[in-house]
Amino acid sequence: MKTSDVLIVIDMQNGVCDGIYRRNEFIEQINQRILIYRKEKKPIIFIQHHDDELIKESEGWQLLPELLTESTDSYVEKTHANGFYQTELQMLLEKLSVKAIEFCGAQTEFCVNTTVVFAHGLGYRNFMQKRASSTFDNHWLTAREMIDYYENHLWQGRFLQIKD
Repeated sequence: MKTSDVLIVIDMQNGVCDGIYRRNEFIEQINQRILIYRKEKKPIIFIQHHDDELIKESEGWQLLPELLTESTDSYVEKTHANGFYQTELQMLLEKLSVKAIEFCGAQTEFCVNTTVVFAHGLGYRNFMQKRASSTFDNHWLTAREMIDYYENHLWQGRFLQIKD
């Protein structure tokens, strides 16, 4: 898959990803994308959520230790499902002259979806590698069904392009 102007990695934190669907393969897939962006010297932005249940600076708030993070990456903190809401994300993207974003991260139906849809509304061209978001089973759908629904029915061709 060709790269975009920036890779945004959403909420890949200890307290978010414990027991997430396809955890090991999912992390490996994200790390592969990170390596490609590093090779092309393109920016990587990690978004971290915090709230009353996910306390800033706690073990649960920390990014997964398996992720290939570097101090030269950008880090954005958020308190809402929307990565743009009351954060510096939009200013950072403008500073980097971003037109196209590749997304990956957790959770599909919450923070990933909200941020993708909002980015679309701001005029960004959005992309995601197939299965580059993950979530958990719930009362209505399995994690796989949820991801399939978002990738194939909600997002594809509307809010972003899914690439193999």
